[in-house]
Amino acid sequence: MDYIRKYFDPGQHRGEGERRRLDDNDTFEWKEGKDETQVHVFAPKVTLAVNIAMAARRPLLISGEPGSGKSTLARAVAKVLGAEYFAHVVTSRTQASDLLWTHDALQRLNDATSRDENVRPARYYVEPGALWWAFDPATATNRGVEALPPENQASRRMPLDGKTSDRAVVLVDEIDKADPDVPNDLLEPFDLKRFTVRETGDTIVSTRNVNLIVTTNGERELSPAFLRRCVVLTLEEPQAPWLCEVAARWFPDGDRDLQVRIADEVMRLRETAGKNELRKPSTAEYLDALRVCAELRVDEKWSDWKKIVAAVLVKRDGPGATVETLMGD
Repeated sequence: MDYIRKYFDPGQHRGEGERRRLDDNDTFEWKEGKDETQVHVFAPKVTLAVNIAMAARRPLLISGEPGSGKSTLARAVAKVLGAEYFAHVVTSRTQASDLLWTHDALQRLNDATSRDENVRPARYYVEPGALWWAFDPATATNRGVEALPPENQASRRMPLDGKTSDRAVVLVDEIDKADPDVPNDLLEPFDLKRFTVRETGDTIVSTRNVNLIVTTNGERELSPAFLRRCVVLTLEEPQAPWLCEVAARWFPDGDRDLQVRIADEVMRLRETAGKNELRKPSTAEYLDALRVCAELRVDEKWSDWKKIVAAVLVKRDGPGATVETLMGD
């Protein structure tokens, strides 16, 4: 017995883009218009995870190695749903409030000490973040719950695709790069779809359907409290046939034999890198290698192939392991 794809079905999408069924297991390819680089394959496992997260009303936490397509999945989900798409890339300096709002304390101080300026109400110094724009564009525009004159309103943060909708998808990318307190500080807005702006006391409540997608590269362990509130999807490590399928979609006119040979080379490098505790070449780097081969008209038999491996696939040596050892020399 199959389940009902009540919330998300790439085979019956409402948004833009082209779709194509790839097999009898309901694996679908989605392509954004005629752009060959905006292609995503929704495996049954992914479609199920998205439906589970939406049914449970929980964030979808996607884990997997860098370059495995975690971030592009969020954009593709938004496109299939016909939803607005916002993204916030996390850094080591990110605070939880940055996703909600920022407060320009420096400008407020300058106004307070300037003879030509008066200190305005606190919300004039508030700048809405990605989650606020996703939750409620109206209060984000007014920097709070009360209307502001047009000249004092916040500049509309448009979705990344420029389209408006009655629902939104927000990507919080690489949350494991943040301080350990950041995921926990996001629990309340993630859970309740509401938050209070500290400087103004305004409580912002989501007025539309918002789906949260969070990615992690596994560089830092996330807290049990945060994990309990997420639906977890782990993307599997790439295999040679998968790499070739991806290559065929990105480079439909490319050399199929070359794509197979480079995929085998990447899998060999991944195996050796794993044994030497080095970062493994990813799907994205495999595509980079193919692009280099096509542009420079070389292949893995070229005498200086090691230099391409070092620059594109391995990128750095590690203790006890060099490009030569990874190449088997």
